[in-house]
Amino acid sequence: MKLSYSNLLIISAFFVIGLSAISISCKSKEAEGEKLAQTYCASCHLLPSPEMLPKNVWQYSTLPYMGIMMGVTTEINGLEKPLSDYAILRPTSQMISDEDWLKIKRYYLANAPKTLDMPKYENLEVLTGRFEIQKTNIAIQGATIPNFTAVTIDTINQKIIAGDQSNRVIWILDQNGKPIQTITNQNALTNVDLTNAKNNQYLLTYIGTTTQANPDVNGSAEHVEIKNNTFVNAKKLLPSLNRPIEVITKNLDDSPEDELICNEFGFKNGGLSVWKKDAKNQYQKQILSTQTGATKTIVMDFDGDKRNDILALFAQGDEQIVLYLNKGNLKFDAKQLLRFPSIYGTSSFDIADINKDGKFDIVCTAGDNADFSTILKPYHGVYIYTNTGSVGSPQFEQSHFFQQNGATKVIPRDFDNDGDIDLVSIALFPDNDHRPLEGFIYFENTTKDFKQKTLNINHLGRWSVIDAADIDLDGDIDIVLGSHPVAKFPAGFDQAWKQGSGLVILRNMTK
Repeated sequence: MKLSYSNLLIISAFFVIGLSAISISCKSKEAEGEKLAQTYCASCHLLPSPEMLPKNVWQYSTLPYMGIMMGVTTEINGLEKPLSDYAILRPTSQMISDEDWLKIKRYYLANAPKTLDMPKYENLEVLTGRFEIQKTNIAIQGATIPNFTAVTIDTINQKIIAGDQSNRVIWILDQNGKPIQTITNQNALTNVDLTNAKNNQYLLTYIGTTTQANPDVNGSAEHVEIKNNTFVNAKKLLPSLNRPIEVITKNLDDSPEDELICNEFGFKNGGLSVWKKDAKNQYQKQILSTQTGATKTIVMDFDGDKRNDILALFAQGDEQIVLYLNKGNLKFDAKQLLRFPSIYGTSSFDIADINKDGKFDIVCTAGDNADFSTILKPYHGVYIYTNTGSVGSPQFEQSHFFQQNGATKVIPRDFDNDGDIDLVSIALFPDNDHRPLEGFIYFENTTKDFKQKTLNINHLGRWSVIDAADIDLDGDIDIVLGSHPVAKFPAGFDQAWKQGSGLVILRNMTK
């Protein structure tokens, strides 16, 4: 049958109308999916936009994990390892219908980019004359590659305490990096509290047998005394903790005895808590938050009422920095200061008066890259948030961002003794293929801005832990770095990481 020109026009019109209807329908479903995401996802954490991850990562990793957290049975039943291992995190009942879950998935997959646009890397000038690089001579006969999970400088006793997870060893070294003692058969050390270091007593935090995500509840906080270079009078104060990152001792009330502040990163459960001794000399737990990802606290009087407050970082799920204002009798009012998207990978924070206005500013890093999206991300790096509020009511605005792939920890100090705050940061997940020197970055404060510099130490380790203090008591701030070469890699592996001791001292040469 031969079609006339008018018939062809009619068919074409119907075809265009059909395509338009399909397009409108798709856009309508995407809009509905976005609204559902705001309803379900943003009720628990800051909503990540589809543009923050590539489509394939959303499809095969992040969305399936979200499905677990919402208890979507059809999603969970199709999982393969290692994602299927996380099915134990599912809630007791499904939180969303299958139909609505599919709409959320369509929204993310339709709007996610194929790849992420990475910014052009800024050149890193090599820092000269500031630090002397000093390797340590750590060796155990037949040992595996060291994986350091903690390093602390004890300035009172001029020692370094470091925990090697792989070999289950805690190293004690002198100020020159010479090993004094090895304490064997130890769980993974994550923090050393130095409150009573003058008595050679320490509060040690053990995350458990491994730092890797797992449901085991075998972390602890232990009081130890070091005599004749060995542990004596060891006492487990808090047993059965859920992957604790840090337990510190501070006084939070009117009683003369200190309390313990505990950060449990957790797995399914975690949180921030205060532990106080009762009349029977037993510690009792008071929960401040059940949020997983509790990582670090800074305890001081933030509002000038002569009571110690708690500033805390939560780095999992609902990533945020929260100020707990002490109202007396261990009662606290929580105020959220900063909140980040749930896939940022917030990894550390600290405070300092960066702009010399008498108020504390916040520096933090985003760079955790070990979960289900091990790719380079343009929003990973070092952030500075300037305090624009008052002493009693702090408010924060982002003033600086410096890209550093896989940024792990930032420390603010006056490293050059010129009266202003500089920064140093390390990255556990650097772009080792294209920017290997970003594993360690020194930010020199030039008053108007920060100049990024580095050291030629990228072959000496894949830096996971860092501490900064005046270990030789000569009036300037030294640095100790610990390496953790065994883990996921988004971009390149340096075989030299397997050869060294994994522990390096940067001796400050400032005069």
